[in-house]
Amino acid sequence: MQQPTTNNHTLERLTQGSERSGEIFTTRRTKPAITATLLGLEALPVDLPQRRVMPSDQPREQSSRVPHPKFVKSAPESKNLVIRPPGDFLWVDYQDDKSQGRELSRSKQAFVRTRHHRMRREKQLQQLKAPSGHCPPASDPAAAPSSKPSRRRQPKKEPQGDEGELIRVQEPPVFVTSLEAGVLDGAPALSIAINQNPNLYFQHYRIHSSRSCFPLCSSGVVVWFWQKALEDPALMQIKLSISASHRAAILEACGAPAEAVMKPAQDALRLRVGTIKSVQEILQNKTRVYSESTVFLIAHLIVSEGVEGNVEAVEAHMNGMEKIIVATGGMDQLEFGTLAMVYSCVFLRSMIKNAPPALPMCKKYQERVFKESVFFKANNRFTKLAKIGTRFFTSSWSRDLPPSFRSIISLFQQLVAYYESLDISVAEPMSVENDCLLYLSYRLLWLPEQCTLTPFQETLRLSIVVYASVRIWTFYGMPCLEALVERLQESLYKSLPVLRSTASDLLFWILFIGSLASKRMKCHSWFLAQLMDSADQLLLEGWESAIAVLEKFFFVCRPKDEPARELWHAAFRAVNIIV
Repeated sequence: MQQPTTNNHTLERLTQGSERSGEIFTTRRTKPAITATLLGLEALPVDLPQRRVMPSDQPREQSSRVPHPKFVKSAPESKNLVIRPPGDFLWVDYQDDKSQGRELSRSKQAFVRTRHHRMRREKQLQQLKAPSGHCPPASDPAAAPSSKPSRRRQPKKEPQGDEGELIRVQEPPVFVTSLEAGVLDGAPALSIAINQNPNLYFQHYRIHSSRSCFPLCSSGVVVWFWQKALEDPALMQIKLSISASHRAAILEACGAPAEAVMKPAQDALRLRVGTIKSVQEILQNKTRVYSESTVFLIAHLIVSEGVEGNVEAVEAHMNGMEKIIVATGGMDQLEFGTLAMVYSCVFLRSMIKNAPPALPMCKKYQERVFKESVFFKANNRFTKLAKIGTRFFTSSWSRDLPPSFRSIISLFQQLVAYYESLDISVAEPMSVENDCLLYLSYRLLWLPEQCTLTPFQETLRLSIVVYASVRIWTFYGMPCLEALVERLQESLYKSLPVLRSTASDLLFWILFIGSLASKRMKCHSWFLAQLMDSADQLLLEGWESAIAVLEKFFFVCRPKDEPARELWHAAFRAVNIIV
C-alpha cells in the first residue's frame, strides 16, 4: 500500500474518470447542478464549488434527504470525522496501475456502477420513509400577489344525524401514496415550499385529475403533457396546482376534515402564485413572450383559475393570451395540444361567466374533428349502440328544437355511448375524441348566439352542459360548477311549469342531474325537493324505476355508480323521515 498522498491523487483520477464516462460517482457534487436545472433558476451560477468527497465530509444520510436547496443558504458543515461504509472508496495502487491492466479496469467500472445503483436505491428509500408533511412551513399565501379570491367555499363542519345522510355521497378514494414501490419520483424538486410532497399531487394527477382533463383518452395525452411540463418548471408548478385544487375539491365533496381540505387548497394557491411570477418574468423577455410555449403556459394558468371560479383573473389572462396568439400568427399556427388547452380555457370562461365563447372556432381544429372523429363517420358503430337518449328524438317537444340543436344532441348521444363503453372495452380510446368533446361543448355555448331559444330549450341546453361537466369531466365539488348550476336553477324558475305539463320525464332527468351537481351548494335542497315532487308525479318508487326513466336521456348506471345511487336512497330516506 502506498502513501496516503498517492491514494488521494488516485481517488481524484478515478473521480475525474467517472465524470468523463457519465457515471454518477458522488451525489454531493452533481445534486446541486441537477436541482438548479429542474428549478430553472437562470440567475444561479452553474459553476458551483466542485468539492471532492473525502472521509471528513458530512454523513451520506444528510445528503440524501431533501431539505432547503443548498444554493439558497449554505448549511454549516460538520468537521467531525465520519466513518463511512467500506463500499464508499476504492483504493488503487497507482504505481502498479498499468501493470494490472484489464482486471483493474473492470474493478473500477464495477465499483462505479455498484455505487451509483446503491446511492439511487438509498435516495428512493429515504423518499419512501419521508412523511408527506415533511416540507418546511411556507409563507402565508395571503401575502402573495393574487387577483381575487376564488369561489371555493370554506370547509364546513359535517352535519349530524339525518341531515348529514342527505348530502353525504360516496366518492372513490383519493388518498394515494407519495411514492409507489419501484416507481421514480414524477415531480422534480420545487422552488416553492408547500405543505405536502409534490409527488403526492403528481400521483393524484396521474390517477384522478387526468381523467377529468382528458376523459376520453387519458394515458397517451397525459404522457405528452407531462413531458412538456418536465421541460418547463413554471408549467410543472401549474400542473401540480391544478392537481392540488382538484384534490381539495374531491376531499371537500367527500366530507373530509377542514384541515385535510385546507392543505391542498393552500398548495394550489402557492403553486399558482409561483407560476404567475414566472409569467411576469416571461412578459419582460421579448424573445420569449411571443411564442407558443407562452400560450401553452398561460392556458394552463387560466384553467387553474377557471376551475376555482376566479372570473376577473380568467378574463384578464384571456385578453393577454389572445393578443399573444394574434402576434404569433393566429390559431392555425398552434399545435393541436395547445389548441385543446386554449379551447378548455374558452369553455371554462363561458361556464363561469355566462358568456359566449371568447375566441372563434379554429378551422384547423374543426377539420381535425370532422376528419378523424368517429362520430362524424357515416359507418360508425356508435349510432347503433346509442340506445340512450332516445326521448330527445321521439317525444312531441323534440320537433320544436332547432335543427342545429338536434344535430348537437345527436352527436352528444353517440359521444356518451362511446364514453360509457370505454369501461367495458368496446371502444378504443382516441385522443381526437377529447377534441370532439370540446368542439361539441363549444357549439352548445355558441348556440344562443346562433338561434333564438325558448326558456324550455335554454334549460335543456344548460342541462346538457351540466351533464357533461359532472358525468364526463367529473367536476364534482369544483367551484366552477357552482355558477353553472345556479344558472340552471334560474332557468328552471321560468321553464318549470311548461316542463311539468309537457315533459315530466325530461324534468325528472334535469332535476336529477342538477341534484348531483349541486351537492354541498345552497341550491341543493331546492333541487332535491323538486326531484322528489317530479318522482311522485311519475309514480317512481325505487332506484330501478328511476334508472328506466334516466336512461332514455343522457344517463348510464355504472357498476360502481355510488354518487347517483346514494343520492337517490338518501333523498328517499329524507322523505320518509319528513313523513
